[in-house]
Amino acid sequence: MKLDACVVGLGTSETIGKPGRSALRLEFESFQAALTDANLQKSDVTGMVTNWGTPRGVDYDEFAVAAGLDLTWVSQLWTHGRWAATAVQQAAMAVTMGLADVVAVINSAVTATGYATELAPMSSPLGGVDEAFRDGGGPYGNWTVHGTPGAGVGAALVIQQYMDRYGATSKDLAAIPVGLRAYGQLNPLAVRRDEPLSIEEYLAQPELMGHMRSADMCPAVDGATCLLVTSEERARELGRPIVRLSGMQGTPATRDSYDFFSRPGMGSGVSPRYDYVAPKTFPVLEMAGVSRNDLDGFFTYDPFSSQIWMALERWGFCAAGEAAAYCSEHGIGLDSPLPMNTNGGSLAEGHLYGYGHMIEMVRQLRGEAGVRQIDGAKSLLWGTPWGDALVMTNEKVS
Repeated sequence: MKLDACVVGLGTSETIGKPGRSALRLEFESFQAALTDANLQKSDVTGMVTNWGTPRGVDYDEFAVAAGLDLTWVSQLWTHGRWAATAVQQAAMAVTMGLADVVAVINSAVTATGYATELAPMSSPLGGVDEAFRDGGGPYGNWTVHGTPGAGVGAALVIQQYMDRYGATSKDLAAIPVGLRAYGQLNPLAVRRDEPLSIEEYLAQPELMGHMRSADMCPAVDGATCLLVTSEERARELGRPIVRLSGMQGTPATRDSYDFFSRPGMGSGVSPRYDYVAPKTFPVLEMAGVSRNDLDGFFTYDPFSSQIWMALERWGFCAAGEAAAYCSEHGIGLDSPLPMNTNGGSLAEGHLYGYGHMIEMVRQLRGEAGVRQIDGAKSLLWGTPWGDALVMTNEKVS
């Protein structure tokens, strides 16, 4: 079935970082900004999807009541950053199937380093909801029985394994936080916009967790985002730029895709295999009618630096073991063959669970990214190391 869904509005909270405001207040700010951007009223919104709930965010029903919305379709996903693409996909399907006219993909989060210090259940920086405490551990490639409950430990294990297997170095890894920090200096919202970073400064930082340094770990922030999704016909009626949700691909669940910090074939989760050859094409690209060579930029969820390596290899931009050298040689900036995470990503903008990246993709396709603009951007891919994906295109793509 052909998708008929466009992003027609976008908004963020007025600031991110430690604004000292509740999740509900931050969500209102992003929602109002998105309505203004789309030339819509709140009464036009008939659907909502979120993947953050109380206490770190706002449950869908709480927001609907507080905002005075009258919704015909809602969805709320499991609390986790890796559901960003899935939430947008659900909105696209709801609009295409006629379940809602305009769907708000809206999320907020507060952490125990910010407003959530006022909330009793927030007993740790992860808010007491660290999924690694589940029975069996969770998909971090580490296990709680070994005393390693944090997400960063899983990423550190993947980095160590990658370096051991392919000979990559910390200097290679430096290219990622350095490149993202450079983007962050161009983003007024980025929490690290005033913290430039050089390779030498990166290498001078102590290793904190395996080979990971402070610059390899995203800052936790309080903030909110909102994307409004509707049909192309409605978008044209509103006079808004057309940014189509053109292709989608879901999150796989197999023994070879268990650890979401790793690309397939790394042996970091359950599967013992180490080989991986990316297919020539993927369902998300076929659905969108574009090839890998047509893409003008690539975005991925990057709470830790190594996600960039894993995503480049997962989606076939680099062969297995080649991403480290590629990033070290070419970088990820606007002058590279493939600009990535031009908002500064989670490492520089702040950890908005992937939704900051989605908003940046829309800005790029509208030509509204300012000094971060990818020249002639018309097709962008969101693709994570474990495989869920979204292609956005604009009217330059026939």
